[in-house]
Amino acid sequence: MNDTPFKFRASQFDIISYSRGLMGVAAVPGSGKTFTLSHLAAALVQKLSNRRAGRDQEVLIVTFANAAVNSFKSRIAAILEQERGLLPYTGYRVRTLHGLAHDIVRERPTLVGLAEDFRIVDDRVAYAIRRDTVTAHYSEWRERLRWILSDEVEERYEKVVINKDLPELLIDLVDRFISRAKEMQITPEELLIALENQDAVFDLSRFATAVYQDYQRSLAYRGAVDFQDLVRLALTALQTDTQYLERLQDRWPYILEDEAQDSSLLQEKMLWLLTGGKNWVRVGDPNQAINTTFTSANPQFLRNFLANPDVKDRPLNTSGRSSRKIIRLANELIRWTTDQHPVMELRSAFYPQDILPTEPGDIQANPPDTTSTLYIYPFDRRLNPDDELKVVLSSLQKWLPENPDKTVAVLVPENSRGFQLTQLLQEVGLPYEELLRSTTETRATAGLLRSALLYLSNPRSSPLLAAVYRDVWVPMYFDGEEIEDAEGPINQIQKALHRHKQPEDFIWPVGGDWTLALDLELPDDYHENLDRFIALIRRWLSALSLPIDQLLLTIGQDLFTDPTDIALTYKIAVLMRSIAQANPTWRLPDLAEELRQISENQRKFIGFDDAETGYAPKPGIITVSTMHAAKGLEWDRVYLMAVNNYSFPSALDYEEYLGEKRFIRDNLNLDAEVLAQLDALINKHPDDYEPGPASQQARIDYAAERLRLLYVGITRAKSDLSITWNVGRYWERGGSFVKQPAVPLYHLREIINGDG
Repeated sequence: MNDTPFKFRASQFDIISYSRGLMGVAAVPGSGKTFTLSHLAAALVQKLSNRRAGRDQEVLIVTFANAAVNSFKSRIAAILEQERGLLPYTGYRVRTLHGLAHDIVRERPTLVGLAEDFRIVDDRVAYAIRRDTVTAHYSEWRERLRWILSDEVEERYEKVVINKDLPELLIDLVDRFISRAKEMQITPEELLIALENQDAVFDLSRFATAVYQDYQRSLAYRGAVDFQDLVRLALTALQTDTQYLERLQDRWPYILEDEAQDSSLLQEKMLWLLTGGKNWVRVGDPNQAINTTFTSANPQFLRNFLANPDVKDRPLNTSGRSSRKIIRLANELIRWTTDQHPVMELRSAFYPQDILPTEPGDIQANPPDTTSTLYIYPFDRRLNPDDELKVVLSSLQKWLPENPDKTVAVLVPENSRGFQLTQLLQEVGLPYEELLRSTTETRATAGLLRSALLYLSNPRSSPLLAAVYRDVWVPMYFDGEEIEDAEGPINQIQKALHRHKQPEDFIWPVGGDWTLALDLELPDDYHENLDRFIALIRRWLSALSLPIDQLLLTIGQDLFTDPTDIALTYKIAVLMRSIAQANPTWRLPDLAEELRQISENQRKFIGFDDAETGYAPKPGIITVSTMHAAKGLEWDRVYLMAVNNYSFPSALDYEEYLGEKRFIRDNLNLDAEVLAQLDALINKHPDDYEPGPASQQARIDYAAERLRLLYVGITRAKSDLSITWNVGRYWERGGSFVKQPAVPLYHLREIINGDG
């Protein structure tokens, strides 16, 4: 065994020397959290190995994502084998919360009323069931829910809002309602009892509860549970059988929790039970809690744990990742928010912990300030979104050839902004990789293929052509604000395509002028975008004579650049070819229906989750990523885009919020309102609920998370950081909300200029 501490900082060695009890580790970005936790796990495995005496004990490591599971496994294995002379893959278990819950329930399914062969439906299948259930209930509830609509909804748009926009909003609302109900371990039947004799303001909860009840029935009919049920039932099993709990406590005498800032109520309860309140190490960064909006994650659990006097507080606050300039900027964001933010409720958004640079002689010295650059685009120059893209592109074209040995990333708040940048990078030939979405979470590959195939099965259908434009094309090129603008060009184009009786006049216009078919006045950039859309549709139509597998590969080639999606497209194409061969009379409509079933049952495509593997930035290749997906990564140079007060609001009265719909009355955030109703019902105080306060609190919570997201973005940069912002696409046309720099940028600009 090699216990030489020279490669550890004092703070790291103190953690690795842990022997028992409760320990909390608040770890700043770049402090070596995974490195330290892996060495601690290996040390505890060694300890168990020395005293085991035939007992089958393990160190349990619980982490947030699948990629982290694989990273920990490989790191711990290497340490055990190379430094401690032990077998590399024994004596420890690494699990996500869902993986741990599966282990617990699978061992004793009858304990929670499940059959031995129970199934687990993945998130996409679960979402599809809830969507279909919402659709089935909506016709009955349409009139009772009309009160949700603002009186200002124009009559000509009301039908679209009632028949399309509101149902889509309710699908997401019900998803969050069910998730919270399961988190609070309350059944639909209990909610129905609580809803008795409540007035009409609770109709939103009544609707969600009706969907919840039918959704659970649908799962039971399949003999299945979803991931949320899995965690809930695992906790029930531990609470029900004391002997089973004691056996698991003996099996896992040490529990290490990674990314504890993302802990949920059920995770907190489960780990308290499994540890017996004894040997539990929780590691995380409350200032990187960026998964809290309408999810069960809550950094307050970790903050409370760190404040517990029975917990050893062992911070990791030294980081060699970034230059001192960037560290100062990140620290100033925390300090300014805590001391000076204009909204008092946001002054608690951060945990008070500074990043400290490394000491001289540290194995990871900070990049030198002499070559470190910080830049915030001037506030007196107004960029529209297209101009902002061009500014970043121009900078990359100049910087990348001069720095082929360095890493660089462009980080965006939302996926759509990244899609627009990758299109420009393709056009100018700059190499890039994207981390904009993972297949299982946000990019329904099979669903996109199905949408295209549905249109090709009936190319004279205007609604199907409009659906391809809306569902496949628009998300590739436009951001949320443009898509949501009811009077903007996108919605005008979609409506024109939907109502046009002869789509062939648009695809194959006489004289080559499709503008006559749509009769729309469009800005030049939208005109050019539609030209590309038409070319794509023509290409697909010309491929209709190909076998189904080649047709799907042709479509996939045009839609996907991500290796996971390309691999999944190939697998779908092979499967569809075999289906077509087995059913020679089937035509495209039949195959499209089969593809629908495939797209809603991802169990057939296990192994194509790009979250299963980690990502390592490559020198000379631009990474385009959301700021959320960039967490845990680092680059020499980082661009942060769209840092305005729409993407990063500060809960000020005049600001607007992504996802809030203008057709909802009184500026209510329906997601927040229905969750507030649920909480009032669970706590048996329904009279305490009134519309409005929950919506405002949701905006404060969202603004707090966006402050932390900005912190995450800043701390991805090692040496160079460039921040740009834009005023939105519609400000020149007198839009109601002209975007400005995000409020924190005013102070950060002073720091960069040496005035702060």
